[in-house]
Amino acid sequence: MKSKNIVIIAILFLLLSSSVLAQHQADANVGDTKNRRQGIMDGNLVRTIFINWGEIAHWPDQPSGEWPKGSGHSYVDGVALIVQARTIDEDGNVIYPLETSYREFIDTGPNDELWGWGPLPGYFNPRGDQPAISDDSFSWPQSWPDKSSEWDGLWNGAYGLGVINADLESYFVFDDDPDEEWNFYPDKSDTNRRGLGLEVATRLYQWHQVLAEDVIFAIYYILNEGQTRYDSTYYAFYIDWGIGGTDDSSDDTGDYDLYLDIAYAWDWDGFGTPGRWSPVGVSGFAFLESPGIEYDGRDNDEDGLTDERNDDTDAGSYISTYPYGVTDIDDFIEHFGREPQPHYENDEDMDWRGYEDLNEDGEWNDNEPLHDDVGKDGLGPFMDNYPGPDEGEGDGEPTPGEPNFSYLDKDESDQIGLTGFRIFPVHKYELWYEKQNWRVFVAAPNPEDAGQVTANLGMFFSSGPFILNPGQTKNYSMALIFAEDEIDLSKTKKTVQQIYDADYRFAKPPDKPKLTTIPGDGKVTLIWDTSAENSFDPFMQEFDFEGYRIYRSTEPEFMESRIITDAYGRLTFRKPIVQYDLKDNIKGLHPIDVEGVKFNLGEDTGLRHVYIDTDVQNGQTYYYALVSYDYGLVDTSAAGTMEGLTPAECPSVIKVDVAGNIEVDVNTAVVMPNPPPAGYINADLKDDEIIHEGVGTGSMTIDFVIEVSVRDNHKYTVVFDDTVLFHDKGIPFYSVYDITADSLLLLDHLPVYEETQTPPFDGV
Repeated sequence: MKSKNIVIIAILFLLLSSSVLAQHQADANVGDTKNRRQGIMDGNLVRTIFINWGEIAHWPDQPSGEWPKGSGHSYVDGVALIVQARTIDEDGNVIYPLETSYREFIDTGPNDELWGWGPLPGYFNPRGDQPAISDDSFSWPQSWPDKSSEWDGLWNGAYGLGVINADLESYFVFDDDPDEEWNFYPDKSDTNRRGLGLEVATRLYQWHQVLAEDVIFAIYYILNEGQTRYDSTYYAFYIDWGIGGTDDSSDDTGDYDLYLDIAYAWDWDGFGTPGRWSPVGVSGFAFLESPGIEYDGRDNDEDGLTDERNDDTDAGSYISTYPYGVTDIDDFIEHFGREPQPHYENDEDMDWRGYEDLNEDGEWNDNEPLHDDVGKDGLGPFMDNYPGPDEGEGDGEPTPGEPNFSYLDKDESDQIGLTGFRIFPVHKYELWYEKQNWRVFVAAPNPEDAGQVTANLGMFFSSGPFILNPGQTKNYSMALIFAEDEIDLSKTKKTVQQIYDADYRFAKPPDKPKLTTIPGDGKVTLIWDTSAENSFDPFMQEFDFEGYRIYRSTEPEFMESRIITDAYGRLTFRKPIVQYDLKDNIKGLHPIDVEGVKFNLGEDTGLRHVYIDTDVQNGQTYYYALVSYDYGLVDTSAAGTMEGLTPAECPSVIKVDVAGNIEVDVNTAVVMPNPPPAGYINADLKDDEIIHEGVGTGSMTIDFVIEVSVRDNHKYTVVFDDTVLFHDKGIPFYSVYDITADSLLLLDHLPVYEETQTPPFDGV
């Protein structure tokens, strides 16, 4: 978003309407503070508490804006979403209800009940204690109130049936029904409904990819489900910085960078608590997208388009004549970096891509790329949960629910940007004081007019005024960024912008392999499956699996492995203890670097699914992570410049709670090797017991990977064959039989490469 008036806080607003029922529709339930659930987002190097009424971080509880994960270093005391509107109460008075929920200085009722946001039931498992989070299916409800029954048991994804867009997501809904402060009813036909009649669907996103591992995104879809039209509405964020720790907030300093379009804060003396750790990094608040105004006849976001909107329910007419609906060609080219082109009129930013008609028969066929033309369920072939073609799939026209169109395209909104920004000592403005805050939002200066303040620091970010009609949804979003310094902040902001420009979609790493570990005497055996090797990346539209890496550490955050630095000396990549990659001539250093350091794609070693780690000591606890990775993206433009994405690894998370309880993922493990009990006899095979018959010149070794599964006194035969008559070309194969068990076939006709490792059988 090109803006004079925007703060980069990774705050994102999308514009939708009640017609976009698949995206956000009013819920028959109402919010209640008793539905409060607290969770932790820890999908990358940022770890923080969040609460399902829109609050991120919660001083003094930890982790609150902790970065890097596992360090105990916190940077944020709290973030709160605010909506305020002007209206008339039942007595004819002008009032300014302000809806928010925060840990302090908000409105409360006569019995200390909270007057603000309340979470809705149905969006989390009532038997659990956290909001719904994508990596824990137990936290999901049996069915979603805003989805049909075909979504039962699947993730409530924004980009299609069961689609998990980021490496870690959370989804929850809250409303302002608990706010009974005013003699006002947003729906005259329902005097039980209170507040402003607002309902908010929220998505939190984290990506594990090295370029985005220091960011958390939050997107709020704010629906007016009442019957009152608000002619003057403001969306805002409040952030209470805690740079350097919960007891070190008094020397925080903040500023706004017009070049970066970001508000950020740092610690004045560079020392944090506890323990006076140093150096203390910086944290930024990136403002990416605001509500749009589709009725004022102005190009509010200076993108060459006027009054665009992203609540369209159909494609509209096809526009083939120049200037294709653009009001300012120069602004369009500057904003989007491309020329206008023929398009369907409701794809106003002209970025929706239909299927490729390779055989030119005028219709889509199974072997032709669909691109964005995947239908209203957002799913195309090869994607998880794909049920087959649906409405709009392969029809050559954009359909709501498809990428780069309608509510999934943030550029189809005429955004007003950030209109107010204020930096101040905490408690100068209290969230219960509606009239004071209204005056702040109405008269708040532009970011360029804000000056530095050193204190226990707070910031307001606001967008408005705009009209919010009954049934209309306008969205607000933010991203918190953490960095070592301003240079690092600038680098990460570019990635934030890239994700934003791609409508909050990003390259997806391969699926997580399933890991099994077996401790032994002075060794640990790791065995894994092949499920990651068939991973399809919907963003890249490719099967892009490339290999495996294994990391080992004596602490659960694997910071011991994070030793590879970039050109500025910042820790960037982890060093694996072993790496296996496909024999596909994709090897060596990836051409795209991250500030001077490049990802090692491997050396065409071939894949393996067993590794025996003998560099361990009995009695020591070891943490293992097995990650799959892709081959990234390299694109050479006509001008000869090289761009792309570095390879991405799948997440590898080990969670440790305050009591020390450990929770591992499918691709992580905690192991302690130990000597066997007295009298235990190790599995053994003598060299003269391997008999080689025939003219083959290869060699074979035996590893005992699961000794308790090795069968006593069993004999096996390995038979080799190939696919051609004269055995001089083609692919060789092998099969394994258990002779002792009447030649039982154990492995059937598996291919042999230059170096091949069998799947485990009978413990070997």
